[in-house]
This record gives sequence, structure tokens and C-alpha cells, in this order.
Amino acid sequence: MKSTGIVRRIDQLGRIVVPKELRRALNIVEVKDLLEIYLENGSIILEKIKTNQSSGRVSRKVDQLGRIVLPVELRRNVDIVEEKDSLEIFIDGEKIILKKYHPACVFCSDAKNIFSFKGKNICTGCLEELKEG
Repeated sequence: MKSTGIVRRIDQLGRIVVPKELRRALNIVEVKDLLEIYLENGSIILEKIKTNQSSGRVSRKVDQLGRIVLPVELRRNVDIVEEKDSLEIFIDGEKIILKKYHPACVFCSDAKNIFSFKGKNICTGCLEELKEG
């Protein structure tokens, strides 16, 4: 799984914009292609449907703005329940993987006791070290 470094917020209607670069790379054409949406290992997976046959999974069309609606059941399953929640986007082969974004310290990658300083996430431990140094 390759990190893209892209984080997107989900809107009040449960939509997320699939970045244009990823749509191009995976040959996803807006309003024409269907994406399968399913859960795997606590992540939401988006995968282009290659045939007209359904696998029993949920499928959605990508709209003209590159957005896709994530079903509420899947959002609840991965604890994405509010409009303010952000999703981190990864790629694995021809799959787009969405995980709930948890900010981490830019220095030590710790995700506990994080606050934002001049647009950067920093933990209290690293802040203390910076004060001493």
C-alpha cells in the first residue's frame, strides 16, 4: 500500500472527492464508470468495476466533479460519522484505500497529545524537547 499524502474531508452528504491524479492513473472516467465500495481490514476500498457483473458489493458512479458517495453503513463501520472527519487516501495496485485520518507529530509520528503549531502537528513530548534544546 502506497501513501499518496492526500487527505480529504467528507462533506455533509457523505461524499468525498477522488483526486484527479488518481482518477487519471486508474482510468476512472467521471459519470461513466462505477466504483465498487467495500470494507477490508478496517478501511474503505474503492475499486473500478471492470465488468457489468455485480459482485454483491455496493457500487456508485463518480460524478462530474470527481465525487463519490460513501454509504453511511461503511462510514459508521470505520467511525467516520461527522462532516469534519478527514480521510487519508492510499493506493494499492488498482484499489483506492480510504482510512480515517489521525494526525501525527511531524517529528516522532506519535498520534497522542497532538496540537497544531503554525500548520504543523506536534506532540507535547517533542515540544518539551524543543524547549530544552
